[in-house]
Amino acid sequence: MPPKSKKRKSVASPAAEPPGEIQPASPPSPGTDEDDDERDEAIDDQGRSQSPFHFEAEDDSGDDGEDDLEGLVGDLLNGEIDDEAAAEGATHSAVDALRDGFQPVIVEDERPPDDVDDGHALAEAGDAEELMRWLIAPVPLETFMRDIWERRPAYVSRNAHKGYFDGLLSKADIDEWLRAGKMRYQRNVDVTSYKDGVRRTHNVNDDGSGGVDDATGEPGFADADTVWRRFDEEGCSLRVLHPQRWRDPLWKTLAALERFWNCSTGCNCYLTPADSQGFSPHYDDIDAFILQLEGKKMWRVYPPRSEAEMLPRYSSPNFGQDDVGEPVLEVILEPGDLLYMPRGTVHQANCVPGDHSLHVTLSTNQFNTWADLLEVAFPAALRAAVAEVPALRRCPPPDYLAHLGVRAANAAEPPEETDDGDFDGDFDAANPRRDDLVGALTELAQCVMRRLPLDAAADHIGARLMRQRLPPPPSHVSAPASATGANAAATVTDDTTVRITQEEGARLAVEDDAVVVCHPFGNGRLLHMEGGDDEEGDEEGDEDGEGEGDATGRVAFDLDCGPTLEHLLFDEDCVEQGVVVKDLPLPKEERLELARRLVDAGVLAVVR
Repeated sequence: MPPKSKKRKSVASPAAEPPGEIQPASPPSPGTDEDDDERDEAIDDQGRSQSPFHFEAEDDSGDDGEDDLEGLVGDLLNGEIDDEAAAEGATHSAVDALRDGFQPVIVEDERPPDDVDDGHALAEAGDAEELMRWLIAPVPLETFMRDIWERRPAYVSRNAHKGYFDGLLSKADIDEWLRAGKMRYQRNVDVTSYKDGVRRTHNVNDDGSGGVDDATGEPGFADADTVWRRFDEEGCSLRVLHPQRWRDPLWKTLAALERFWNCSTGCNCYLTPADSQGFSPHYDDIDAFILQLEGKKMWRVYPPRSEAEMLPRYSSPNFGQDDVGEPVLEVILEPGDLLYMPRGTVHQANCVPGDHSLHVTLSTNQFNTWADLLEVAFPAALRAAVAEVPALRRCPPPDYLAHLGVRAANAAEPPEETDDGDFDGDFDAANPRRDDLVGALTELAQCVMRRLPLDAAADHIGARLMRQRLPPPPSHVSAPASATGANAAATVTDDTTVRITQEEGARLAVEDDAVVVCHPFGNGRLLHMEGGDDEEGDEEGDEDGEGEGDATGRVAFDLDCGPTLEHLLFDEDCVEQGVVVKDLPLPKEERLELARRLVDAGVLAVVR
């Protein structure tokens, strides 16, 4: 048997935090500057100064805010909260802490130039963790994940590093794509305006073309002259969807960040003329990182409006100004600046007079929640429980509908108390039959819960991610493209050394009687974030040599190949040094077939 896989080193190991200023802060009044020297340093109850990079949610009770979402989820998962009432109370406390602690974090990046990493080099190399550190610097990654992510907005001002995001994208790139006839309305570009409280879309050319073709359902191509006339003369904004399909620096950046977040990561870019606004106030269902590339833009940021809108799973409709209240942050982003907003953050932005704005929004964590994992696990658990527990297959008693339902539930609740302390109407809550039914159903639900296939659900989501991920750029893999594919596969012998093309570039899943290697190496760029399960090619992509290729992204083997695949794809020594095919613990023909099929798919590369 092959040796067991070695444990991975922790990505988020504690590290010393560099000096800097980071704090929850109210937005400064217009025309005033905060004096950093006059800020009081936080002191704990023992008189020790706290790290300026650590803070906690404030509340009126004087609590330290320890009962946050992360703590609650950790407690629940570790079984430390087993009482329903306690869990409910903790949930409300956590939500209140999140709402009350939604003040933004404001950071001035004052690092000397020699301390600033080259973001393009990190993206080119595919160094996921270091690229994420570069994106949010000087905020330490550990601080961001602990105190900011999903909790509050953060604004990083980079007055000393205006060219921080240079080379990602420019207005000239958009003009080139328009004039090359690459951009369809709705699919690639939207032309929008927001005036007098009304948001409008102007996806039609001056000659009337550009609409959706009735026969094909395809939107028409955007005319460059029409688009720029609306931009220059009518004050319309441009939203370019998924520009990573044509812009390599964005492709490499997103491909690395997908490996950091372990979920699909996309981007749109927004080009807005001076003194205009393209979109109404709203919130999104993604964690958003706003990267200011050109010009200036005023952003107004508001907390979630209610508990139901915290960390939402779906985006909001357009809001009116009266719907959003007062902002917690009002700031003008300039080139190099970064704004992070958790899901559910209400926001709007407009260009200041005299300068256009171009920014990129990096989006992540859409449908990447515990709820999404459980949505996969619950139906499978119910099917398993039904097959194994005869009680679940019994019919309910004929009288169960009389004791369950809205009417029965209302009857079990006491009536409202009157002004004189009495109750309206008679009340007899005693219903032993209802209690028995609820108790029996609760027991049956526990039978389902004990069968939650969490590992299988995680494999399902992991396999789906592999189908949805961007294809790894050549610079992100450990071997040249010539060492993979059909030609390389034909050269594989028992003496050939092979290794995985990209660390963490594959996922194992069990489907029926097969173990499946799921991978992103056959994916394409053009349909990224547009329905990751689509297996049809793209006509535009075929013309550009950018089609979806092997969109299935899966190679199936017999179950007895599972231990060998785990060793080959995930053992640290095999990942770093490779393995000679004859050392794989399978019969000769089986190991040769396994190695050749994985080399052909791009999962393995021939080292020598």
